[in-house]
Amino acid sequence: MARHPYGSSPADYAMERVGSQLLLRPGAVGTVWSAATGGTQYTDLTDLSLNPITQVTADTDGAVAFYGPDNVTRVYVDFGYGRRYSMIATDLGDVLQSFIASGGTPGGWAQLDVSGKVPSSQLPSGGGGGSIASAYRLVAASTAPSDVKAAAQYVCDGVADDVQIQQAIDATKAAGGGDVVLTAGTFNLASRVLFEGADDVNVELDIRLRGQGPKSTTLVAASGLVSGLHLSKVIRVHLADFGVSVVGGTHGISSATTNATNSGHRSFWHSSFKNLQVNGPWDGTHLGWGMYLGSPFRSVFENIEMGGVGNGLRMYSEHADFNPGDCTVTRMFVESVGNNKIAYEVDSTTNTGVMNQIEFTMCEAISSGTGSTGIHINGTGGWGTTHTHWRGINLEDFDKLLHVELGADNDFRFNHIQLRATAGLTAFTFGANSFNNAVLSTGLLYAAANCKLFSDANTADVNSPNRVENSRIYGETNVKVTSVVNSANSTVRRNIVGNSGASTPSGPGIYVPTGWGRFWAAKRNAAAAGTGLARIVTVGGSATQGMYASNPRTKSWPGALATSLQALYGDGGSGLQQGSLSSAVLAGGDAAALAAWTTAGAIVTATGTWLQGGSKYGPGANYIYNDVAGSTLTFKPRGTTIRIYTVVGSGTRPAMLYSIDGAADVSVAQPSGTAAIQVTTVTGLSDTTHTVVLKVGTTSTGNYLSVCGVSGERSSGVIVHNCALAGATSVTFGNNATTALNATWNGGVDFPCDLAIYTAGPNDAAANLTGDVWAANVAKWIKAVRDTGAATGDTDIILATPHLGTHDTTNFKYQDYAERARALADVYNCAVVNWWALGRNSWQYWNSLGYWGTSAGTGAAGTDAVHMSDAGFAFMANAVLPLLAS
Repeated sequence: MARHPYGSSPADYAMERVGSQLLLRPGAVGTVWSAATGGTQYTDLTDLSLNPITQVTADTDGAVAFYGPDNVTRVYVDFGYGRRYSMIATDLGDVLQSFIASGGTPGGWAQLDVSGKVPSSQLPSGGGGGSIASAYRLVAASTAPSDVKAAAQYVCDGVADDVQIQQAIDATKAAGGGDVVLTAGTFNLASRVLFEGADDVNVELDIRLRGQGPKSTTLVAASGLVSGLHLSKVIRVHLADFGVSVVGGTHGISSATTNATNSGHRSFWHSSFKNLQVNGPWDGTHLGWGMYLGSPFRSVFENIEMGGVGNGLRMYSEHADFNPGDCTVTRMFVESVGNNKIAYEVDSTTNTGVMNQIEFTMCEAISSGTGSTGIHINGTGGWGTTHTHWRGINLEDFDKLLHVELGADNDFRFNHIQLRATAGLTAFTFGANSFNNAVLSTGLLYAAANCKLFSDANTADVNSPNRVENSRIYGETNVKVTSVVNSANSTVRRNIVGNSGASTPSGPGIYVPTGWGRFWAAKRNAAAAGTGLARIVTVGGSATQGMYASNPRTKSWPGALATSLQALYGDGGSGLQQGSLSSAVLAGGDAAALAAWTTAGAIVTATGTWLQGGSKYGPGANYIYNDVAGSTLTFKPRGTTIRIYTVVGSGTRPAMLYSIDGAADVSVAQPSGTAAIQVTTVTGLSDTTHTVVLKVGTTSTGNYLSVCGVSGERSSGVIVHNCALAGATSVTFGNNATTALNATWNGGVDFPCDLAIYTAGPNDAAANLTGDVWAANVAKWIKAVRDTGAATGDTDIILATPHLGTHDTTNFKYQDYAERARALADVYNCAVVNWWALGRNSWQYWNSLGYWGTSAGTGAAGTDAVHMSDAGFAFMANAVLPLLAS
């Protein structure tokens, strides 16, 4: 029995409606009830000092706090103002956390095993510590749980010969099936662990071998062994929740090959492999397979990680009657070490082999060797019908991404595939009669120079009908889709094929939903044709504004992105130059960086004393102001049209004087009244970089000229407005009201674009902002972009999370933002670029690549916590570029 506390939050105040207002009522006395109407009055209450009370009384501020009756977590309080107010116990989170932590423990709530049973390890145990009873538990078929008994003592120190595992398995076989559950620890396998019968004898078993998780229970396959787990001619084997460390053996988990004629018969029918980790040596000496499985049929592979292995998963058939089929592989990761290796292979060594309805979903593979193949579909002797479906696959750094060899009447489906190719690679290669009825849909290929999607040799080897559709293929130069079009019945449609000028990394941090980019693509194509201006707006903090690039305007990732896109589709102008890139804002920061940027021409130069405004107004969410007549700001925009953005209203304001390229001053009145952004537009200029000087007109103390920035643009091409602001958080851009002069001026209806890229987040994490609040702020900005004022939703959006580095090592909120970004992407049809994931979520990894910057030598590699070098910004730009270029 326990009382629960109520109140003490900002919402828990006694209030009364008076007219249209809610007023606090200090000292108000209320009664506590079990329901909103009717119900029972609770009088078994205490104050915060546990003194008994029958009613609650608001304190001198109107706040309410008390303890409720035992085990009651929701009450209704009536202060006599016409209704009761619901209150929830404030410690429910702690209660829920305690309940969750009790899962799977004796006395807690039960967690079922793969067979739907409650494991005996969750029941009160009487086994003696250190004995075999504490190492294994056996749940024999149709019997009550009982401990496996053995005379030997259990050590589990990674050295002793833990033969008891085999004893437990044998006892389970004798009992007709059941569970063998291993405790946490390292088990040394001096001899193989076998699930098998005699040659040519199919053993009808239902055995489950489970550990406590791949990080907790490890089986070490000692040097010279054939495998860590050795299976032969068995049915219904279930392996879960442990790791295999292959020291010198051939394979991690494998089928027996003791009989050359019938090896592999029905080895894994109706089996499951879940939550496993297989690790080989990381020096490239392990030549075998992480999992080497003969004839799996209706088997399940889920949450499996293989690292340091030569090859990953092989499903094969050595007998015409028993072939892989009806299997699912979900969330498998392979990191292949060594040359000429294969991550995933489906193979038949017979002339009549059939590999039917095998589905791979959300799988990944990375190669660190040469001559390696990501997916190998092989028929050494030729095969019959083949159906394999691949969804959500990511392959990186293989010399062959997919190789199909031999076969007929094939059916391949590849959906949502991401591939990273090296220079000169042909992504998909084929043997004779091998590629029939194939569909590559919504694929994404990042390629270096001279890559091809399909081979353009031996056109007869690529049969019809095939389809390649809704896919994006990008690379440095000469990237193309080839011989699939040589067949009369094949189609290549709705693809984007192009050369970005950069080799781009891919990975789990990139998500592009179906149909994304159509608005941007239309404007980009018009820009390339010279008939329109394609506008991009980037918003975020200092990692987007350009700290510590050698030049924040040109070497930040938005600057690098602008350079690449303008080279492809035309130069649309310099875009926005913010007043925040000035000594008025930056003088209080890094003096060395400010000096370097001034020399590079990136800084807005000034005379007189300009100060940073406190409100997040206008494009760039900031302004600088001055009330001394004659004080100046000098900008360097490029284009035939110049736009000057100033804040007007809110008191008397002096006129703004502007001159362009040394011409006479032009006076522009700055009206008083309600705060607003005034845009002064100058057209008909020569197509070059201009010097624009803004000057404070005649004024008196306290009457300010307030300047957001100056932009330059042309009539066509691509223009990038970098509206990021150092120190910005999600709330900086989180107000979609037009009167707020906030989000609508940063990609929204007042400063619109065709593509908006949102990157605010690292400063939110450092400020301990919750994921829900961050997501709400982002949604408000999206509202401003998509559906405020006259906005019609025709803006494509990328939600991007910069690498967090070591900017937040206390609150650990950033992963919540990444999770919310992916959910927002589904709701609002946004793309996602997670640079944090592309950087392996590791500051050290980017440090090893020279991607972190330094304020002491801008552009150079350093050890900053979150800001990039020029190389780091180039990486960031290259991750976004393939989504935008065609």
